[in-house]
Amino acid sequence: MHTVEVPIKDAKNPPTIKFPDRCVNCGKPKSVVMPMKLNMGVEKRGRGVLMDFPVPLCAECEKKEQRITYVTLVPFLIAGLIVGVIAFVPAMLIAPEGTSQQTLGFPFVFGGLVGMVVGVIGGTIVEFVLKILFAPVYGQLLLKRPLTILSFFNDSENVIGLSARFTDKKKSLKLTFENDDIGKEFKQINL
Repeated sequence: MHTVEVPIKDAKNPPTIKFPDRCVNCGKPKSVVMPMKLNMGVEKRGRGVLMDFPVPLCAECEKKEQRITYVTLVPFLIAGLIVGVIAFVPAMLIAPEGTSQQTLGFPFVFGGLVGMVVGVIGGTIVEFVLKILFAPVYGQLLLKRPLTILSFFNDSENVIGLSARFTDKKKSLKLTFENDDIGKEFKQINL
């Protein structure tokens, strides 16, 4: 693995990043460019500023990246929904019915809250187990990717062969390449 830090001098004008004109994972000729964007946390002319860096992938790695979604996001959503619905019903049935106009729907609200919390926990557990099982197939960056629920709160982007995240206070962007040659070539192009 090769790590490169790209300094960010002005959050309102993030640097333009260029990748080698080949797949960031395997080094084959690029077939597609995956858009990756990170929120800089500032506004310019009333709009949020995004750091945009399109990442080249070959056709094979693009398909692999799409299959990773089937190992992470899809199991999280499906397992979370099933477990959440299973938890919703008993929680709704045991919740006390309200006596005032404001509390009449309390069983549904309580059941929804319990279903959502249990669904997130259940979906995360299923996703974690599947990530461990499929790590030999998809590479170590699969294990380093944050779980789906954590990725909602994490300033990072991940694609097969590359992980990008901000360092402390968004002073630089840390890129971790699984392919050392691509990482070294990226460093020569950008720094």
